[in-house]
Amino acid sequence: MVHMTKLTLKNLTMALVAMTFFAANSVLCRMALADSDIDPASFTSIRLVSGALVLYVLSYIFHAKDSESPKCALVQQPMEHWLAAAMLFLYAATFSFAYMYLETGIGALILFAFVQLTMFAYSHHKEGGASGLEYIGALIAVAGLGYMVSPGMNAPDAWGAGLMAISGVAWGIYSVLGKEMKVPQLPANCINFRLSIFFVVPFFLLNIPMNTVSSEGIWLAVLSGAGASAVGYAIWYGVVQQFKATQAGVMQLSVPIIAALAGYMLLDETLTLRMVISAAVILFGITVTFLGKENKQSSLARD
Repeated sequence: MVHMTKLTLKNLTMALVAMTFFAANSVLCRMALADSDIDPASFTSIRLVSGALVLYVLSYIFHAKDSESPKCALVQQPMEHWLAAAMLFLYAATFSFAYMYLETGIGALILFAFVQLTMFAYSHHKEGGASGLEYIGALIAVAGLGYMVSPGMNAPDAWGAGLMAISGVAWGIYSVLGKEMKVPQLPANCINFRLSIFFVVPFFLLNIPMNTVSSEGIWLAVLSGAGASAVGYAIWYGVVQQFKATQAGVMQLSVPIIAALAGYMLLDETLTLRMVISAAVILFGITVTFLGKENKQSSLARD
């Protein structure tokens, strides 16, 4: 009993660390772009390349002796890895450009909401329908999003919100593809990150006339890619199997909250009433969706 308590506490601690790393992506990106330390294209490129390098090292350390794990190579990969790499690149690129217009917490909230709604839509399609509670939760979340982006004082920039919505959909698809691959997540992410370099190179070259790179901006991008992304994913996928899907989903509710608090403390961003209300509605709706899915799965298991 004592061992299980310690194990659970350790897993919860590691999960919280992973959520903090995920939120750090928003903080680091906004920090870099807010002061024009680096342009979005350069930030995206350095983030993905540095993430690929660290994931390669981590994959080699933890899976080098595992003959059943996919090899982190750049050739002869199944089409789903190329599609995942394209979604990873689309997520990272639109994420960076969106933070030219959005504050940290708002961006993280829009991203998270669209990731979860995308995964809900996929689950609905795959399982042939959703429970009433899931629909109610999704509608509540959409209502919260609608309130956040509605015209009026303190409304987020429409262009930035649209870009972050695309980023969230892309990350949702990337997450779905990761689940469907049925392979260890660390080497799979390593492959996807390395394949994304094929999209990064032309993207970076096309943006050379608009590139602005400073040493501080480079370090912030490296911290985002090598630390917040690569190490964060490695920690998360190392402990996520210890939790139910619903528990893992609810844990991720902390990401936009952590990002908003960090933006408030580190970047002097404001916490407006509109943001607080919309965040509460969106996160409540997503929680209801998670609970509806768990109830449906429990009913199916009993049947």
